[in-house]
Formats: sequence, structure tokens, C-alpha cells
Amino acid sequence: MEENDLLRTENDENQVLNATTGASEEAQPTVNSDATETTTEPTVAPEEPQAETTETPAPAAQPVAAEAQSAEDMMAEIETGNVEAAETEDEAETEAPAESLEQVEAEYKDLTLDGAVEELHRIVADPDYNKIKQRVGVLRTNIIAKLKEIRKEQLEKFIAEGGQKENFEPEKSEVEVKFDNALQIFKNNKNKFLENIEAEKQRNLDAKNAILEELRVLIEDENNLNNLKNLNDKFKELQEKWKNVGPVPQNESNNLWQNYHFYVEKFFDILRINKELKTLDLKKNLEQKIKLCEQAESLLLQDSINQSFKELQDLHNEWKEIGPVPEDKKEELWERFKNASDQINQRRREHYDQIYAEQQNNYNAKVVLCEKAEEFTAQPAENAKDFNAISDQLTELLKVWKTLGAAPPKVNEEIWTRFKGTLDKFFEKKKDFFGKIKDEQQTNYNMKVDLAIRAEAIAKRTDWRAATEDIIQLQKEWKEIGATSRKHSEAIWKRFRGACDQFFEAKSNYFNNAQEIEAENLKKKEDLIERLKNHEFGADRSENLEAIKAYQREWTEIGFVPKKEKDRIYTAYREALDKRFADLKVSSEDRRRDNYRTRIDNILSDPNADRLLDKEKRFLTNKLEQLKNDISIWENNLGFFANSKNADLLKAEFSKKIDAAKQEVKELEYKIKMMNEKPKEE
Repeated sequence: MEENDLLRTENDENQVLNATTGASEEAQPTVNSDATETTTEPTVAPEEPQAETTETPAPAAQPVAAEAQSAEDMMAEIETGNVEAAETEDEAETEAPAESLEQVEAEYKDLTLDGAVEELHRIVADPDYNKIKQRVGVLRTNIIAKLKEIRKEQLEKFIAEGGQKENFEPEKSEVEVKFDNALQIFKNNKNKFLENIEAEKQRNLDAKNAILEELRVLIEDENNLNNLKNLNDKFKELQEKWKNVGPVPQNESNNLWQNYHFYVEKFFDILRINKELKTLDLKKNLEQKIKLCEQAESLLLQDSINQSFKELQDLHNEWKEIGPVPEDKKEELWERFKNASDQINQRRREHYDQIYAEQQNNYNAKVVLCEKAEEFTAQPAENAKDFNAISDQLTELLKVWKTLGAAPPKVNEEIWTRFKGTLDKFFEKKKDFFGKIKDEQQTNYNMKVDLAIRAEAIAKRTDWRAATEDIIQLQKEWKEIGATSRKHSEAIWKRFRGACDQFFEAKSNYFNNAQEIEAENLKKKEDLIERLKNHEFGADRSENLEAIKAYQREWTEIGFVPKKEKDRIYTAYREALDKRFADLKVSSEDRRRDNYRTRIDNILSDPNADRLLDKEKRFLTNKLEQLKNDISIWENNLGFFANSKNADLLKAEFSKKIDAAKQEVKELEYKIKMMNEKPKEE
């Protein structure tokens, strides 16, 4: 297999949970109904650290649960060194591993290929995407490695039996098909999982909007001012409801919080909470935020970078939900939490910087390989020995290329295109060199003789537009044909050129006298219509039909009429023709079939009859097979509509389609039979 056929890139995981970015410390009020004195928490706090969400590729060696791909595509990625971990921050947020990667790898390392595929099928039957993601990733990596070994053995056997590597086309095995099916099931489960998350976020958005409306009504109702305890209880109840609602779509989050805090501020202004109650609330909030700081600091000891980053997002969300703390502790506490966040983010940046450095080293190595390939292919190759020597050098470079990992995503495809383009250009040149046949000039001569014959036939035609396009197409084909021997070159060119000149001279003569010719043609067609109307038919039906056909042929041979008279004269002709067919009681089906017989006769009289007849037969046969296939599909799947809303209507429509298609099948079979019989009659 060529590496360009194997190159793939894995799709990133879809966003699962929205990461918190730029969370400012926000006031979270609580109320004591006995309060008589009020304080208001400042709403501007020191800037909180932003949990980074910049996408950076994970190491290529780490197994991940990627989009479902075919086994062949994924083997290709392994062979080209282009497999990259698809795990992103968003995917990391959905991780909830109950077991380590090492445990899973140890459990599956001794499975056979069939056993691994069977185990994969068993696992993907579980619709819990988060639960099975890690196991699917490990099994997928193991299976691809085994399939790659099998493919390698097949290639070596193919080459040993005399085959060329570039001609190797492996057949897809049953186990690969089962592998693909399992990955597709996994992909479907993943999509459902993500859809459910988005649907839940939308429900949460609706719930929070409803809470905001309740807050508005609560605060704007003047009757509540007479019962502070009741007002406080209701407010706390809405606070609790707000906290219990899960995440919302990220693009709505900021607007929700602004509205929420607007009502919170109004609540404080209305109630004037006393200092003592406020102090108690601040103390409670202080304890909660100290606990969050401790939890953030403990994340620095966690081995999993992605897991620690995901948990940091959760801590930031909790921090936002907690109200203000005493002013003298506010900045100190925030700096502590921010410092822990910064260290986690820094560790994560360093992790991905290391990955990027490795990818950059791979890119530098691949640039060198490109330069060597370009150097080798620049060498002159004049014989088989030269071509084979350069080919061996390029093969060695390709082996080295496959041992390298991926380059940075921005340049990975570009560098591969450069390397592949150099190889493709050389091997195409080599193929042309070895594929040149000794009798090439004789083949070119035969092709030009055929073009000359076709040009001579076109030279006699008077359908100027179509004929002009046809003869220009022949001239283009002539230019594309290679040289012939000097012995025949001049003679065949004169023959072809003479036919072209004959046609264009006739065309020029026609258009120089077009008005007179078209006026004469109009008179001829008017005369033909009168003769057709007054023709007296006999008792012999076949003779009558032949007479009608003679009029039709004569009409076709007359040629063009003035443009302004074209529609009028043709309408008169069709009316006269239809009336005479009606007089003879000839059905539309008989007329269609008779017209088709005339078409076949015209083809048989053409100098290129064999080619045109074969083309027509292929067209009819392909159309017949397609119709039969459509009928089979429609008949087998009518049951799909049994439980639909408009079942009877749909079934009736498809029944009509089936009947019409069957009628067309009969017509096509008749035409094919006619074509098979005509040459025999001739």
C-alpha cells in the first residue's frame, strides 16, 4: 500500500463539559430574618485564575477512545506514524476512570486477535461511554497492532510470490469487518452520550431562567417587605435550587450569572442584612473556601494531569457558588487558591510543551528525509538500472519515515505531501518508462485512422452545431494521440485534415447562403405537411407505417428553417403526424418502438456503427440493472412504512413507483432484444 492511501488523522473528541474560563469571585448572599442592620458584599474581587482550555495533542502512544474508524484506516495511521491521541480537555472532563491504564493493558495484553475483537464487541454493548472509553482505547490499539502484523505478512507473501508492493491490495477480513462494526457501535453510544449532555444543559438553562423569574417576582413584590423571615426563607430556597441545577451551555453562562447577581445585589439592598449575620456568612464562606484551597493543593500530588485539570475545573465552579469572605482574608485566600491553580496549569503546559518538542524533532527529521528524496530523484535516470537504484534508495527513506512519529499538526500534512509528492513523481516516471510498449507508434496510427474515418462521416452531416462539437472533439483527441511512424504520419494527417476542411467548407457555404436555404427548407416542409395530410393509406398496415416513416425521414433530412418559423412549422407537422397515426390506430407504445427501430437503423448506417451500438447497449443494460435493483429494494422495504404516520400514502406512492419501473423494465428489455436481433437481420 502507498502511504498516501494510509494517511489519516483522528477526529478530536466532541466537547463534553464546558471548562471554566475567567471566573471572577462573586457575592453569594445569605440572610438572617432577625437582622436589623445591613451590609453589602463588594461585587468586584481580584481576578481569578483561568482554567486553561487550549487544545494540545496528547502523546501518540496513549490509547484513546477515538471516533469509530475502519480497521484498515487505523492500521494505515499506525504505519504512517500519524496516529495521535485524540483526547482533549473536553474529553478529559468526562473521564471518570475506576481503574488504571496499566491494569487494563495488563488484562488484555495476551488476547488473540479474535479474542480481542470479541471482547471489544462485548464491551461496546455497554452504552455507558465514559465507563468503557479507556478499555475500548486499549483494545483498539492492540487489535490495530495485530492487524498490522497480519497485513505485513500478507504483503511479504505477495512480494515473495512475484507481486509488486504498489500493486498490493489486501482483502478485508471478517475480523476487520467485526472490528469496524464494534467501533461504529461505540461511536453511536458516544454520540448519544454527548447528545444527552447537551440536552441536560438545555434543561438546566431553562431551570435557571425559571429561578431568575422567581427571584424577580420575589424581590419586586412589595408585600414581602412586611415579612423579612418569609422573604429570607424563600430567597434561601431559590439559592439552593440554583446551586442544585447542573451546568448550562457555555454561551449562556455569563449572561445567567450577570442576571443572577443583579437580583442578588437588589436583594441585599432591599433587606439591609445586619453585620452580625453577614459576619457569620462570611465566616462560613471562609471555611468553605479554605477547604477548596486545600483540595486544589492536593491536586498537585495527583499523577494524572488530565484528571487533576478536570477536578480543578470543578473546584473553580464550586468557588463561584460560594459567597464572599471577610475583606481582610479575601485577597490572601484568593492568592492561595490562584497559586495552586497556576501550578496545575503550569504542569499541564509543560506536559504539552514536551509533546510539541517531540513532534518538532520528528518534523526536523522528516525535512531531512524530504531533502534526501529530492536529491535522489534529481539524479538522471536513462535506463532500468538507474531507475531501480533510485527506487531502492527511496524505499529505504520510506522505511525510516514510517519509524518516526507525527509532526506538529499544523505542518504534519504539509511535510507528508512534500515527501509523497516527490515519491509519486518519480514512481510515475518509472512506471511510464517501463510501461512503454514497442508497438506504440502502430497503436497511435490505428487510433488516428479511426479518427479520420469518424471525421469523414461527420463531414457529410448538416446538424452544424452538434457536428462542429464532434469534429472539434476529434481534433482534441488527435492532439492527445502520440506520434506515428514517419512512413504513415503525413498521409494519415492529410486524410484527417481533408475531412475537417471538407466539413468546415460545407458549413461556411451553408451559413453564407443560410437565408435562401432556410427559406427553401421551409417551403419543402410545408409541402411535406400537405402531402402527409392528404396521403391515402391502403389496407396493408406495414406499408402504411413504412409510408409514415418515409415522411419522418424526409422531414429530418430537409434541414433548418428560419428561426421565427421553427415552432409554428414543427407544431403543424406534429399535429398532422399525430392525426395520421390516429387514423391508422397506432398506439403510442407502437410509435415509440417504431421510433426506436428507426434509431437503430440510423446507428447501423453510421461508419462507427459497432462503437455506437455497443455504447447504446451498455447504456440500456446498466439502466435495466439499476431499475431491477431499485424495484427489489422498494419491494423488500415497503414494510418500513407500516408504522409511520402516513403509512398508506407512502405505500401507495411506492407502489406507483414500482409499477412504473416494471413497465420501464419491459420497454428496456424489448429495446435490448431489438438491438440483438438487428445485426443478425442485416
